[in-house]
Amino acid sequence: MMTAGSDRGRRAFGYVRVSKSRDDMISPEIQRDEITRFAEQKGWTVIAVYEDLDLSGRSWDRGRREGLNRLLDDALAGACDVVLFYRIDRLAREEADFHAILATLTRAGIHCDSPGNPNDGSPESALIWSISAALAKYESVKIGARLRDAHRRLAREGRWSGGPPPYGFKRVQDGNGVRLVAEPQEQEVRLWIHEKYHQGWGAQRIARALNQRGVPTQQGKTWQRATVEVILFRPIQVGAREVDGKLVFGGNIEAIVPLDIYQQTLAIREARRHKPQKGRPPRTPLTGRHVRCGTCGSRLYARYHRKPPVLYYTCHGRRQGLCDRGPAVKVDELISHVEERLFQRLKRAHAPRTRPPAPSIAPLREAVDQVEQALGRLASMYAAGELLEGEYRAARELQLKRLEKAERALERAIARTEDLAQADIIDATWEDLGEMTRAQWRALSVQAQRDIYDLVLDRVVVYPVEEPSRLRSRKARRIEVYWR
Repeated sequence: MMTAGSDRGRRAFGYVRVSKSRDDMISPEIQRDEITRFAEQKGWTVIAVYEDLDLSGRSWDRGRREGLNRLLDDALAGACDVVLFYRIDRLAREEADFHAILATLTRAGIHCDSPGNPNDGSPESALIWSISAALAKYESVKIGARLRDAHRRLAREGRWSGGPPPYGFKRVQDGNGVRLVAEPQEQEVRLWIHEKYHQGWGAQRIARALNQRGVPTQQGKTWQRATVEVILFRPIQVGAREVDGKLVFGGNIEAIVPLDIYQQTLAIREARRHKPQKGRPPRTPLTGRHVRCGTCGSRLYARYHRKPPVLYYTCHGRRQGLCDRGPAVKVDELISHVEERLFQRLKRAHAPRTRPPAPSIAPLREAVDQVEQALGRLASMYAAGELLEGEYRAARELQLKRLEKAERALERAIARTEDLAQADIIDATWEDLGEMTRAQWRALSVQAQRDIYDLVLDRVVVYPVEEPSRLRSRKARRIEVYWR
């Protein structure tokens, strides 16, 4: 690893980040200027600056910081020798993230430095960086507490507390400050949702209709029942916040849904909560993990339909409005069909086949342990000064390749052993099940039947009927059963 202040002419990457709250008011321009000035003092050349603007320093683990991810990819590809950032808290607010990023770059031979926290390669610098990372975490926790207090205060005042505008709103800033006002197209969708809800539609049906019409959500995704319920029941749409069960109007949120419509929606929800339900569908031997739609591949779940209620397997994708021809088949009909196929197959049950013995895992585990011990010895020798850096890196690279090869061999052996064990169980089970009668099968509990299906059944694919006029004919529907 290079030491600070040495090797003039090195290529440097700069990294700039500011959060939405602008907690330290250090603008991107100031950070870029300080990074450039610091690099010039060292004799380094800043060849690229990567930025993450309006992003928290705690979001790296969720993959949202594209600038940092691009910097790491380019740096590890050998495009730079130094990475610079204004201060440690600009790189990460989480201690674990900071040390992980630092270790990744250091192992690749890339020097990390900062005008706010210079790194001269001494133990004192390492200690200061560790303390600074802990302080960045502490400051992040304090900022979070202050923001939560501010959100609660704004809610008590009935005011919007910031963040992405909810569906139906857009953010404007003028002489009166920041406000939420109506976004006409999304407001129209909101009112349509309320209208359909008042007509007796449920949230699931509304979501399906929106998906069929090609109306995107705010994030461009498909509508779900929970998304529709948020649209229907959140008080912000009438320009208010809810505090202790009461609506508080603060003035910086425009009402995009009339209050009487919103109150009618809440009254309908309350009435539906007390409406008698059909009850939970009974447990069935074939579950969604067994039965698939032949059109879209979604799972088929057992649900009640029609009056009097009849239990059907229906396509989940069709309920979401994502499948135009999802099938619906009576539960009794499908279970009877699969049982018939099961007993036809049981008649052809065969004795267990002779298979090669499972590979020995113990020697492979021992090989992995030996390579890991060798890596530990190398690290100890390098730390004690018995190895030069170049020798250590070459030896470590060789051992890492050996470790990767040994781990792959161990994984293959474990997978092969599991496959052989599963195959032996299935063969033995088929032989035992071949003597089962239909009366014995039907005497089993639903869970026992499920366990057998889990063991011997791969999937059941149900296709829609080809002709509506033949809806009641089993021959009109194609059902394919695949065994393990």
